[in-house]
Amino acid sequence: MKNTGSDKRKVFSKLKNTREKLCIILGVVLLLYIILINTISSSKIAFSKPICFFAVVIIAVGFMYDKIYAFIQSKSILKKLVKIIKICIALIIAVLIVIEGVIIVYPKHNISKSDYILILGAGLSNGSEPSLTLSGRLDAAIEYIKDYNNHSKIVVSGGKGNDEKISEAEAMKKYLVSKGMPEGQILMENKSTTTYENFKFSKELIEEDSNKEIDEINVKVVTTDFHAFRSKLLAQKNGYNNVTNYSSETVWYLIPVMYLREGFAVVKSLVFD
Repeated sequence: MKNTGSDKRKVFSKLKNTREKLCIILGVVLLLYIILINTISSSKIAFSKPICFFAVVIIAVGFMYDKIYAFIQSKSILKKLVKIIKICIALIIAVLIVIEGVIIVYPKHNISKSDYILILGAGLSNGSEPSLTLSGRLDAAIEYIKDYNNHSKIVVSGGKGNDEKISEAEAMKKYLVSKGMPEGQILMENKSTTTYENFKFSKELIEEDSNKEIDEINVKVVTTDFHAFRSKLLAQKNGYNNVTNYSSETVWYLIPVMYLREGFAVVKSLVFD
C-alpha cells in the first residue's frame, strides 16, 4: 500500500515552502518598486509608506512562516481567527477589483463645451514647480482649451502643503501663463488640501464669479485618468450637476501605486466624504 500520510506531508511541505518564497519575493518586489518610483519621481509618491509597511510585514512572514504556522495551529481560536481574516481579505479584494474596473472604464475624455474648466492640484516638485502628474493635468487642460474650447474661465485649485513654498494654484497659474494661456482668464482657489475641498472652495469661487448657482453651470474637471471617477463623485456631492471630465494619462510606472491607492480612496469618499 502507498504511504498516503507521507505523501500528504511532502505535498504540504512543498506548498509551505512555496508560500514562504512567494511572501519573500512579493515583499522584495514591492520594496524595490517603491524605492525605484520614489527615486525617479521629483515629488513624493502617495501611498508609498503603507506599501512599504506591507512589504516588510510579508517579508517577515516569509522568513518566520514555520514558527507562525506552528503557533497558529497550537491555538484553536487563532485557527478560527485566521479563517475569518482570509474571508475578509477575499471580500476586500473582490470589492477592490470591482472598483478598479469602474475606475478603468469610466469615461475620461469628454470634449463637450463648458463654462468653467476646473484643474485639480496634484502636488509640487521642489516646493514650487508642478509635479509630473500635475504637469500632465495642466497640459491636458491646455490641449482641451486649444482644440475644443477657447472661451471658458479656468479655475486652478490647490492649497499650499507643508513642504511647498507656494500654493499649487499659484504654481499652476504660472505654468499656464508660461504656455500662452491668458492670465485674465484664470481664477485661483488656493485654500484646498483635499479633492473634496477642491470642489467645495472652487464652487464658492465659480458661483461668485458667474453670479449663478453651481448646478446651473457646465464644469469641465481636468484631472488624471485614475482620478476621474472619484472626482465626479465628489463633484456631485458638492452640488455640481453638470460636470464632465477631460483627463491626462497616468505616468506608466506610477500606474500600479496610483490605481491601488485610488481604489481605497473611492471607498473612503463613498463612506466619509
